[in-house]
Amino acid sequence: MIDSFDKLREFTRQKIKISGAPKMAVLPPFREQSMQAASKAITEKWVNPVFFGTRENISKELASCGIAENEVEIFETESNKNITLQAIEQVQSDKIDFIMAGDIIRKDLVDVLGSKEAGFVKRGDFLSHVALLQTPKYHKLMFLTDAIVNCQMDAAVKIKVTQNAAKVASGLGINPPKAALLAAVEAIYPAMPVTMEEAAIAKMSDRGLINWAVIDGPLSFDVAISADVARSKGVINSKVAGETDIFVAPTIETANGVLKAMLMYVKAETAGIITGGRCPVVAAFVIDPVEDIVNSIVLAACLTID
Repeated sequence: MIDSFDKLREFTRQKIKISGAPKMAVLPPFREQSMQAASKAITEKWVNPVFFGTRENISKELASCGIAENEVEIFETESNKNITLQAIEQVQSDKIDFIMAGDIIRKDLVDVLGSKEAGFVKRGDFLSHVALLQTPKYHKLMFLTDAIVNCQMDAAVKIKVTQNAAKVASGLGINPPKAALLAAVEAIYPAMPVTMEEAAIAKMSDRGLINWAVIDGPLSFDVAISADVARSKGVINSKVAGETDIFVAPTIETANGVLKAMLMYVKAETAGIITGGRCPVVAAFVIDPVEDIVNSIVLAACLTID
């Protein structure tokens, strides 16, 4: 089981030794941190990069971060329009393994990925964002969802985003992962509809209707992350409290706020991908440091290599 970024890197390195480094599409508009992360990923041989865009722009960006053109493959386009669609076509043709999105507005990126025109999401699949976090205050990796993609988190969406996160966790050897459906309280209050919704999903897990994760909820964040707090609040029969792998936020605002607070003020080490489509998509925040973007690249590479 992978419970740290060090183990993730070690595991991915072993997969690359056996199967080779995956091909990563690097899409414009290019941003300084992303280019530095791509440069580091190239130097450390995590990926074989394919830069999409006009040759003039690509040459300029490569020179700015000290990457020689002969170190990378270039997919030359006439303009920077519709490049995401062109990258998806290359994914569908098995010429690209995963995508590193450029400095594009997240809503625009999600709209393109989810469009019928793109064909990026197969029938029955569902896009969501999964973040990994590591902090000395918790004994294993935290999977947080959904901070980018899904604005409406009803019961059906919660199940789907939890399942996507469970697939990511399973790819890292965590079987079955334990998922906490977060709320402000760990009790069921009719005046707080989210608690009733989450209790219903937890009951589905109890009855074996969900077999890809152990799910409990509603759980407040402190109960989900601390067995001592859970006991002090009388939560004594939960299989998840204090051992949570997947933290499912009740809203995108909650997930986004928790992730950015952990990144900016707790200084957690992070990674993040959009999953559920034909391949992982690395979509970094403006505040992501270079090392965390590299973590995202390593995560995507790990999930891509058979």
